[in-house]
Amino acid sequence: MRNGLIGLSLLLAACSGEGDGTGNATVATTNDPTAQNVAEAAANGTPAAVAAATDCSNKPDFVPIYREAQVTSCISGPDGEPRHVSGSIVYTTHTSPNDIRAWSLDQAKAAGFIDAAVQGDKLTTGVSEGRKLMIVSEAYNGATRVTVNWSGPVR
Repeated sequence: MRNGLIGLSLLLAACSGEGDGTGNATVATTNDPTAQNVAEAAANGTPAAVAAATDCSNKPDFVPIYREAQVTSCISGPDGEPRHVSGSIVYTTHTSPNDIRAWSLDQAKAAGFIDAAVQGDKLTTGVSEGRKLMIVSEAYNGATRVTVNWSGPVR
């Protein structure tokens, strides 16, 4: 959430009309992916407050998100089991669906999902230490849409 607020602050500063004294607004840049998503969404007409709510910075460390991802949706919360949460993250990238599946398989195996396997357009895992993943990557409007579903214990 803090990253989302920082991104929102940067966005508001860039749009506040303050500038270099010539009437031109200065543009702030950041390497924070949440702030980048907020800025891009706002530039495309999505209210910054709505975009800032899509903050995946609290995802478990076993949930792989590709480095060039543009997150479009993120939700997580308790799933009915004691001290257990689940979530879903949807993002787009310009990396091919096959490359995303191969990268996701490598990431899943590195996270201890020894039974991770790709079947068709999705990667699935069994339960490992109470954690589970399913990742679907597919061509979508000239890009790749990736849906990551996960569940795991609260740590």
